[in-house]
Amino acid sequence: MTNKATLNQTEDVNLVKFEYLHPKYWGSWFLISFLFICSYLPFKVQWQVSRGFAFLAFHLVKSRRHVVQVNVDICFGEKTAEEKKALVKAIFHENMQGYFDSATSWFRNINKFEQRIEVIGQDILERENANGTGILLAGAHFSILDLAGALTSLVCDLNVTYRPLKNKLMNAVMMRGRYRFVKNAYPKKDVKGFISCMRRGEILWYAPDQDYGRKHSTFSPFFGRTAATITGLTFLAKAGKAKVIPYSYHRKGNSQQYVLEFFEPLPKTDCEEEDAANYNVWLESVIRQYPAQYLWLHKRFKTQPTPEEPSPY
Repeated sequence: MTNKATLNQTEDVNLVKFEYLHPKYWGSWFLISFLFICSYLPFKVQWQVSRGFAFLAFHLVKSRRHVVQVNVDICFGEKTAEEKKALVKAIFHENMQGYFDSATSWFRNINKFEQRIEVIGQDILERENANGTGILLAGAHFSILDLAGALTSLVCDLNVTYRPLKNKLMNAVMMRGRYRFVKNAYPKKDVKGFISCMRRGEILWYAPDQDYGRKHSTFSPFFGRTAATITGLTFLAKAGKAKVIPYSYHRKGNSQQYVLEFFEPLPKTDCEEEDAANYNVWLESVIRQYPAQYLWLHKRFKTQPTPEEPSPY
């Protein structure tokens, strides 16, 4: 494995700065301290604490609850009203637990989790990465996202893409944690970095499953509805001369046991619409296996093919 301490950093991860003493960061310091403490709690305690926060968020953050309810109504129309309500609550719980999972990846010794992961399809990754072929790992926004990155570093050398946080202190904490286990982390605008990484025959994690608007998106079926899907898979795979391997990760029930699964490469079509459709078919299939662990708090169906079509939210 790569020695992470020698790797290049593109973000300032220094936490000892005079500006971070400003009162506007006091709340952030409190949150960081809280997450640090929670990351070392026994998982059963974490699970109950996150359940409490999920209860508060479900009842107090009505706008976000509405988003989740709309998503569940769109994607799981076959469920009864009671089943949908239970799923919405489970989604809040899983996503609240996701904050603690992120903290675990930022602050804990990730090597201690090696015996807690089940890896499926590693032979696929190694086969496709042989002979210097770059790999574009097509992931998604599941609740254990950051922790999954740390766990994946126990399987292979990993490069990631990310969206910088507006809060400079929180961003420094997040990137300081990530640089303990990734080779390189490329901000979303560093497309040249993405491409160079794959052309070197390395593995790059990338998630095209959020709605970033009409620009650079195509519209593909997703849970029986049209969803704006980023066209980056087609462009990056072609420019980086890489194979696209779908990659999922989830928690086994309410435990600190995790599954990392690499799938057979998506067909290379060089067609943005087909590539997006193939990715969405795969993503829907894995979401259905553990629906509560997906980021349904995001307005996945906000942008529709015609501007005149109203948002379902």
